[in-house]
Amino acid sequence: MQRTLTTIALAGMLLLATGCQRSGRIVSASTPERFGKTFYLDGAGNWGWGQTSVGEGLRRAGYRGDVEVFLWTTSLNPIIDQLNIVAAKLRARQLASKIEDYHRRYPDGEINIVALSAGTGVATWAIENLSGGAKINNFAMLGSSLSHSYDVRRALTNMTGSIFVFYSRLDGVLPHTLLVGTIDGRRGVKPAGLIGLDVPPGAKDRVINIAWSEDAKKFGWEGGHVDTTNPVFVANEIAPRILVHHETGLNNTTVAARSNQRH
Repeated sequence: MQRTLTTIALAGMLLLATGCQRSGRIVSASTPERFGKTFYLDGAGNWGWGQTSVGEGLRRAGYRGDVEVFLWTTSLNPIIDQLNIVAAKLRARQLASKIEDYHRRYPDGEINIVALSAGTGVATWAIENLSGGAKINNFAMLGSSLSHSYDVRRALTNMTGSIFVFYSRLDGVLPHTLLVGTIDGRRGVKPAGLIGLDVPPGAKDRVINIAWSEDAKKFGWEGGHVDTTNPVFVANEIAPRILVHHETGLNNTTVAARSNQRH
């Protein structure tokens, strides 16, 4: 009963957020595409979480590249979007085309993806579909509703960096995917955002699971489903990982070691 009430309360909060946070593309004179590109994908229902705050957090961290919100959903109903895998995969191909177009125009530009909940599935499929030499640098999964056992080896072949999976056992939304189904259509299987993503053989430095901890509270991650989209957390915990090449000078092995030590 308590879980049901929590879910209803969260749904109400999400509905309130819908009217004020929906947006398309975040563009400003200080973040031109020549400095790189980051795509952000919201979760099922496109209720607005992270659509402005993720870009804000990246800019706080010194990111000068362009941040574009990619709208993939077909409705404002999360269950419909979660179950409409055919439409989600179609939108994934469209995102792949946008990435390839950016690569043609800026062949040396680094491309990152940040995605929330079901958006992580769409982003994963987009990466799998890339062609023409386009590569993703790093990919941050937030509260992913992709099944934990999903094989990401194909996606990794189209990436130069790593997949960072932020997960929390306190997530009050993701347990419902056990009944409804994950974004990749599996029922009774725990999603990656709840327990982490299975690491393929030989990919321990490329699939990096980052569990919620008490320390994360200081950056606003209380363990909830959408907490990781707040600008403070993005600036302090996501940006230093996905922008390692040109913003911090760290390499992914170093970041992986630090992540493992902290979590």
